[in-house]
Amino acid sequence: MMLKPQVHSSPVKADDRKAARPGFAPGNIRAIVTAAENATTTSTVKAVVTVTPPTGGALYELGINRGLDLIALLFSTEATGLEKPTIKGYAHKTEQKENEVKYECEFKVRDDFGEVGAVLVENEHHKEMFLRDIVVNGLPDGPVTISCSSWVCSKFDDPKKRLYLPSDTPDGLRRLREEELKVLRGNGQGERKTYERIYDYDVYNDVGDPDSSSDKKRPVLGGKKFPYPRRCRTGRPLCKTDPESESKSLNIYVPRDEAFSEVKNLTFSAKTVYSVLHALVPSLERQFLLV
Repeated sequence: MMLKPQVHSSPVKADDRKAARPGFAPGNIRAIVTAAENATTTSTVKAVVTVTPPTGGALYELGINRGLDLIALLFSTEATGLEKPTIKGYAHKTEQKENEVKYECEFKVRDDFGEVGAVLVENEHHKEMFLRDIVVNGLPDGPVTISCSSWVCSKFDDPKKRLYLPSDTPDGLRRLREEELKVLRGNGQGERKTYERIYDYDVYNDVGDPDSSSDKKRPVLGGKKFPYPRRCRTGRPLCKTDPESESKSLNIYVPRDEAFSEVKNLTFSAKTVYSVLHALVPSLERQFLLV
């Protein structure tokens, strides 16, 4: 809409007319630009967060007694390429079933805010949680479903918020995409934690165990001499007797979203026990027959 200046005039001197221009008042002449419809309206947007509880429904293990901080990032379209301020909303538990827990939060969104570009999630609990999806309702173009299917660690383990981005990268999300890539790649320093999502790679230098016995020393695989596939870097301390080998650990680091779920772990353990018993029973039967 074109804005027309409202000019209020009164007698002035001839010398002042040369310097007069809209928005400048050398004497008593002044031009005032008014915007009758400059104010923007806001609408209420509701987000529903679906979380999968641990196997067995032991929700108390998650410590779900507080709200889940949910921060939505709404970005401008690619026409502007500018990143707009975030809108923060606190999600609270509204529904609890055996296999899922739902949270809801509301946001006050300006009508000119643009499309949903990304979502930041902060987990206030002391335990991690598996975030299935986020559905944002009340948008002008209809509901938006963000499929997460990912773990969100506790903010007490990692204060950085969990970022969920779309498959495309419009200009407004480019900075966030670059920051997310830095998180996933890591910096090659420190020992990996179970809740991390770093995809950093290293040679196979933990095949042997030279600290327990010199006979258990093994060559390093994945280097120039033995160019085999590499493994995820763990950052564990090196062996005392062999500085080229990494020390052993019962916990093998895998990026959190790549690790077995609880159901898979239970199934794998059950099948392992079944396989052992299946091979052991015939041997026991033969022993009893011999007796």
